[in-house]
Amino acid sequence: MAARKHKDETSHQAQKAKATRESIINAVVTIINDQGFASASSTAISKKAGITWGAVQHHYGNKNEILVAVLEMASDKYAIILRDPRLLKGTLVERVDILVDSTWEHYKSDLYFAFTEIIMASRGKDSELTQHIRKLNAKLERNMIALIDMFDGHDMSQEHIYDSLRYVHRFLAGFAMDRVFDPKMPYEKRHIERLKHYLLTSPKH
Repeated sequence: MAARKHKDETSHQAQKAKATRESIINAVVTIINDQGFASASSTAISKKAGITWGAVQHHYGNKNEILVAVLEMASDKYAIILRDPRLLKGTLVERVDILVDSTWEHYKSDLYFAFTEIIMASRGKDSELTQHIRKLNAKLERNMIALIDMFDGHDMSQEHIYDSLRYVHRFLAGFAMDRVFDPKMPYEKRHIERLKHYLLTSPKH
């Protein structure tokens, strides 16, 4: 009975710790989206998360570790999209719809916007954060290469498929920044459909 009680208490503590870590990350993402990267100070983060900076450090140690956690969360969510089993089922039209729509939903999210702001703020710096970004880029490349399988059975060269997928990735990443200039994004649907058409009608050789 005592062992079960201890297990329940441990589980509760783990869930509480997880919720606190998520609230810290959400605080950083919200601050960056609302006020910009420069505003994500230790004071602002702890205030937004509703805990002391000491409590924040208990979970992440320092600000860089929090930023790394945001980067990893965004990277992991994108990796899940690229490994979606639905990308290997159904018609190519259905697969392309799922890939582009899911990727676009991620890229226009607050999490991805924070991801981009962190990377931009870290450019040109030789730091642990920059080194971590390089590792995430290598991970992205591996996931992109694996995506070639979604075109299995279709008469397209692997080189061209990879090049097309890279184009989609870069277009959507850039297009997501359009919300900074025009939050309504009046051409969103038109450009997304055009991108799908591009993947479906790319030259076969």
